[in-house]
Amino acid sequence: MASKQINSDEYSYYVENLLFNHEIEILSQFVKDFSFEKKEDYAFFTEEDFKGKTDFSLNIEVENEKRDNNSVLVSLSVNLEARINEKTAFILEMTYCGLFKFPNVNEEVLKKQIQIECPRMLFPYIRRIISQTMVESGMPNIDIKNINFFDLYKSNNQD
Repeated sequence: MASKQINSDEYSYYVENLLFNHEIEILSQFVKDFSFEKKEDYAFFTEEDFKGKTDFSLNIEVENEKRDNNSVLVSLSVNLEARINEKTAFILEMTYCGLFKFPNVNEEVLKKQIQIECPRMLFPYIRRIISQTMVESGMPNIDIKNINFFDLYKSNNQD
């Protein structure tokens, strides 16, 4: 079995971009805004009506607002829409926020922490809220896969 050798430049790139800093603290986290609308056509149905026939659209935007020298409010705006046979079944919109305290790092690393590490830390809570909302609304639970925020960051910053 052959293993791929990583040259030193590539290795330092991964270290620089993946191992940012694990001293980030979440000071608080909360739902800032939440809306769930279940369409009338799908008020009552069985899981079989839902299974394999649903198109999901998940959109997440990361925004931030500096609070003081060491803390930043990071907001994840989530939009989840489900369509069955070209008709909207539900729309979920949520803004979930975390107030983070950062160690003293340079601006480039701080930007990566805000765009990658903070969303990665908040996302499990968003998944739980979406799952609970589905169950409480009478909809079948949906499994939202983990999002690789590092890959999203790289694709959004390729210029």
